[in-house]
Amino acid sequence: MTGREDLFEESMRLGHSAAWELQWDRAIEFYRKALAEYPDNSNALTSLGLALFETGRKDEALTIYQQAMSFSTDDPIPAEKCSEIYESMGDTRQAIEHREAAADLYVRQRNVDKAIENWCHSARLDPSNIAVRSRLALTFERLRRKKEAAHEYLSVASILQQNHKIERAVETAQMALRLQPTDVEARSALRALREGMPLPPPSPPRGRTGPLRMTDAVAILKSDATHATFEKERESDDPELAAQDQALTILAAMLFEDSSDDEQGSSSGDSRGVTGRLGQLRDTIGGSKKYQLLGKAIDLQTRGNKRQAAKEFKRAIDSGIDHPAAHYNLGLLLKELHDYDGARQHLMVAVGHPELALGANLALCRISRSKGNIYDAARFVMQALRLADSLSVEEDQSTQLNKKYDEILATLSEGNEEVLLDLVENTVNFLSGPEWIERIKNARGHLDELEAGSSVRPIADLMVEGRTDRVVNALERIEHLLSQGYHFSAMEEALLALEYGPYYMVLHECMADILLQTGRRKIGIEKLQIIAETYRVHGETIAATKTYNRILKLSPVNIEARERLITLLTQQDRIAEALKEYIELAKIYRQLAEITAARKTLAEALQIAQLNAVETEWLITILRELADIDIARLDWRRALLVYEQIRKIKPSDDETQIQVIDLNLRLGKEDGAAEALDHYLQQLVSTHHGAEILPKLEEWTREYPGKQVLHSRLAEAYKAVGRKADAIAQYDALGEIQLDAGQVREAIRTIKTILDMKPPDQESYKELLKNLESGR
Repeated sequence: MTGREDLFEESMRLGHSAAWELQWDRAIEFYRKALAEYPDNSNALTSLGLALFETGRKDEALTIYQQAMSFSTDDPIPAEKCSEIYESMGDTRQAIEHREAAADLYVRQRNVDKAIENWCHSARLDPSNIAVRSRLALTFERLRRKKEAAHEYLSVASILQQNHKIERAVETAQMALRLQPTDVEARSALRALREGMPLPPPSPPRGRTGPLRMTDAVAILKSDATHATFEKERESDDPELAAQDQALTILAAMLFEDSSDDEQGSSSGDSRGVTGRLGQLRDTIGGSKKYQLLGKAIDLQTRGNKRQAAKEFKRAIDSGIDHPAAHYNLGLLLKELHDYDGARQHLMVAVGHPELALGANLALCRISRSKGNIYDAARFVMQALRLADSLSVEEDQSTQLNKKYDEILATLSEGNEEVLLDLVENTVNFLSGPEWIERIKNARGHLDELEAGSSVRPIADLMVEGRTDRVVNALERIEHLLSQGYHFSAMEEALLALEYGPYYMVLHECMADILLQTGRRKIGIEKLQIIAETYRVHGETIAATKTYNRILKLSPVNIEARERLITLLTQQDRIAEALKEYIELAKIYRQLAEITAARKTLAEALQIAQLNAVETEWLITILRELADIDIARLDWRRALLVYEQIRKIKPSDDETQIQVIDLNLRLGKEDGAAEALDHYLQQLVSTHHGAEILPKLEEWTREYPGKQVLHSRLAEAYKAVGRKADAIAQYDALGEIQLDAGQVREAIRTIKTILDMKPPDQESYKELLKNLESGR
């Protein structure tokens, strides 16, 4: 049914005015009048629900909020309000049910924080709700909030034990332990389950803090405890497959698991890590094509259809799932299908990701070995060993260790093919099989016994024979010459050293330093760019990143270097740093007056942020930068669309709401301005900032004279605070605007409102009203 819009708007205005004065009964009366015109208006229903709740009429408020839920199926607010009412009435079951419904709607909006807030509230109401605790566990794991994820998994384990599902409880406790290998609570829980002892009852969710991740491996390598049993339980038998498990966990997390039925869990006997959960994934997430493709690809892979899975992963990547985890998984699939060139291309994208780098380098070594490229195989396997070895030493030793691996890599070309082949075979065997972590630990212990003092020897020393120290000696001579100020002689020494260490990048960096120190800045930066690109091509992503960072300190407006840096940071899953660089790049483009390029850069940043589920503040920052560009270009319509996106993410943000109102007014969209203005004013009242209403309305009315929405709201505000003369003046101005626009019926209603206020010159208003009603 379509009612009269003018009556609806007037009733809503009067209802809001009464709400501002906390006259809830009057507000209810006006909101009901508004609903008589448009019964399915969500804003009117929620406003009425609030007014009823404030007067203690909870049953009626509940009925109204339920109507709002049925009319506005994508709005989580009514469901949250229903939950609050049910909770206040002591109906915990319904309160939880509506909290979960609200959380699901927030999931669809990709508002993770609000979804977690509602799930946590449900779990506090009923700590034994296994569906909610499971979803919290998966979500925290996805967000890398390991402590909270482990806590939730242990709560699930306790619930499963109470339900006599001991085997599944053990599996769930193992998940907690995989996230927190050194956690005493997780180990105690697993031991208690195996010994038949009862676990503590599930406790409520607590504050913040997958497969074998590199940080887990560090804990294992540096712990004196025995991890043999733990390692035997792992499903992956070497770093390549462990990384694939981690990649699948990352990709599965992107789909934001939304099955809340615990019985859909892994009940087939395959309870191993992520693959036990992949069967739960639905292949439609929020209607987005890229997530449909990703879900289908994962499903095909878990079913063993590798060739079709590879095709779907390729389509998912092309459609926007351009994440190192997707490339890694596709790379391994192509490797198994013997498409080595394609596999190499995708695995190279993953060599910079901290959780996938070790597996990617090992897989690239095996591919190079299969193709007969022994030098590349040796280089990749040394990178893999470097990464594995770095897990076994303290942080303050890692720089020294990396330097030694640089020396080894620089001299690989000196070995004949037979020596290199032995090196590859020995190292691949060393890193293969389920005991690879134990081998690393034992080798490190052996080397530490041999090495005195604080120096550290690389595990590669056990596998490389006949390595030359000429490069090291040359570097010592170069450093001595530089300390004496003999830059020219140092450069000569470096050039000579290149003959027997042409691939030793530290030597090239020394040359770049000499160029910079002697004032040849441009050539020095060009040299650093070559070094960075060499690192990048060789898959040494961390070194490439450091070099590009150094270039940007020397030349902040170097666009090519910043674009390379962004790509590398994204590949390493350093998303926050990448987003920071995106924003900086957009600012540089704006300084160069390349506005289209700036906007395109920010659009790419937004896509990366959405793909990686970053903190909402990053999304808001990027969207605000986009809106700022649009406003600067006077593209107000586009800016309004951007601010509407921000408002969906953070509905209570004052700055955003003010911008939405302002842009609607600029565009002459009074209906949109009215809706946004009412929402903003209602928020000011509900947050006890009602004193700000009047100054803000006065400011807008001065800035945008002649806007009916502003004059009417300002008149209502003046009336609410008892400023009768000012209210009449605003109504008078409103009436004139309506008459100029030919809106006679609206003007008559405005004059009647003035007469109700008993103005000093009532006769003139009565005369005008008589003339208008008679059509004169």
